Amino acid sequence: MNLKVAKRLIPFLLVSGLALAITGLVTAQSKSTVGYIDLQRLQQELPVFQELQELLQRKNEEFNSYGNYLQTQQRNEFAALEKEKAAALKGKSEAERKEIEAKYEEKALEIARNYQRKLEAENNRLSGEVQAKHDEIMAKIEKILAEIAKKDGYAIILEKSVVYYGGEDLTEQVIAAFAKNNK
Repeated sequence: MNLKVAKRLIPFLLVSGLALAITGLVTAQSKSTVGYIDLQRLQQELPVFQELQELLQRKNEEFNSYGNYLQTQQRNEFAALEKEKAAALKGKSEAERKEIEAKYEEKALEIARNYQRKLEAENNRLSGEVQAKHDEIMAKIEKILAEIAKKDGYAIILEKSVVYYGGEDLTEQVIAAFAKNNK
């Protein structure tokens, strides 16, 4: 074989070998199984999600009740502060009055900030309870999906909204597993 032919043959062999390797990878990947779940359907059909919605509603009511309580307390504190300010202003000069007004305005702002902090802390506490329940539900779903993937050989399981084509719907299997586990 002459050198010119060998120089042309080497790139051809390399490209051919690369093409075969890529074809083998694509074939191996096409044999892997992809599944998906319809999370929206799970949220509509699984009782645990209805329980989560009920919990959310109760926590919202609790938050609103606490907010109303704080609002009443804040109004009472503002009223007391106004009375205190009115008493402090009696008989004072204009310069003293401006100083007293500024002092009481700062006190009012601090009262408002204090109640805002309390409201935010309660919101964080209640939101944390709801989030913990949500995380617990999602952990159960993930555990079920891991069991399905292992048992049936799924390489990947996605949420339906990100699947444009193909895959196998595993939603019914998740619903059935929840029903079986909660009996």
